[in-house]
Amino acid sequence: MKSADIEGCVESLRDELLDLAQELVRRSSVTGDECVAQAFLDARWRDWGLAVDRWVPERQEVTRHPAYCDDGLPVERPVLVGQWGEGAPGCPAALILNGHIDVVPAGDRRRWESDPFGGNVENGFLHGRGSCDMKGGLAAASIAVRAVQKLGVSPQRPILIQSVTGEETGGIGSLSAILRGYRADAAVIIEPSCLAMSPVHSGALDFRCRVQGLPTHGATRQAGVSAIEKAWPIWEALRKLEEERHRTFRHPLYDSSQLAAPISIGKLSAGNWGSTVPEEAIAEGRFGVFPGESCAEARQQFEGAVRKACEQDEWLREHPAAVEWIGGQFEPGETALEAPILEQLANAHRAITGSDTKLHGVPYGCDLRLFTRYAGVPTVVYGPGDVRLAHAFDERLPIEDLITATKVLALLVCRACTERG
Repeated sequence: MKSADIEGCVESLRDELLDLAQELVRRSSVTGDECVAQAFLDARWRDWGLAVDRWVPERQEVTRHPAYCDDGLPVERPVLVGQWGEGAPGCPAALILNGHIDVVPAGDRRRWESDPFGGNVENGFLHGRGSCDMKGGLAAASIAVRAVQKLGVSPQRPILIQSVTGEETGGIGSLSAILRGYRADAAVIIEPSCLAMSPVHSGALDFRCRVQGLPTHGATRQAGVSAIEKAWPIWEALRKLEEERHRTFRHPLYDSSQLAAPISIGKLSAGNWGSTVPEEAIAEGRFGVFPGESCAEARQQFEGAVRKACEQDEWLREHPAAVEWIGGQFEPGETALEAPILEQLANAHRAITGSDTKLHGVPYGCDLRLFTRYAGVPTVVYGPGDVRLAHAFDERLPIEDLITATKVLALLVCRACTERG
């Protein structure tokens, strides 16, 4: 099959691709509430003749797994795997295309230029929460398979599309699919990567840090201790830790000026009354873990920095800050550079675009590490959109990137269809 045939078929499906992406965005699926969007995608895949496996994770099975992250939400949310083609029992599929249906909250809607769940197409962009991260990618994967179907190709082994839940808080959907036995020669996770390939990602550990103060009336604040003021030296210590950790980190796929494992506080709360010296400050954030670093080692460094900061302050020495590890605990993940999927995907990208894709590591955690660590599946991140727009106000996705990604994935799928186990 020529790449021109693939391109032409995807172009003929352009309207269907945009419609699917828009309809997915319009179905709000904030983590923990993915059922409606999953039901829609389930029906669409079945209409195309895919064999759809829909199930809810078994609580006992996933919670005892070392990669399980307790996000405080019910685990019983549906996971979808659409299968095209049949294979021998026990034989792995040719390829997995994996995407998550869940999105982060929209935040203050007044700060959006348009309805975050409107799915509008304007000025060459698909707008809305999840357009970039990563319902556009799910639409691209779905239409890629549909295009190859329409071209009359028959897969020698199954092609799998996975729409998973809970990725934003730890990856329970992909973990459940792995525990259910789904395997393939390779997997592509269609996270936003600006159409670059990322076979390696950093880890990320969600934390909560509690700092005690001593409340008193604001008019007599010298008699109290502000938890906000005592939180500041701890924050300074964490920024210093981030700098020190990056000073010695080296990896061929990370630029030396890049924060490969950033520390970020995303939520801060303190006090309970405006004219009272705050009795407690609570900071929640994420602590980056370098590729090749264990989460246990990273936690020790973080806790050590907090402990050292407390020891240098008279109040905190007697009332040390407490660190908790909560929610998502993403290990780093990495696929060997000699894995065939990297060359296969690079060749497909070159055939469609006429240029080479970039190869680099990313500083965020994703489900890649579940495939590489617990399923033995070489995996790469590749998808449309810029991750800097993910989780942001006015999230959007360039339509042309969406179409290009669909063509590249379709060519990759087409070539995988000819591979025998």
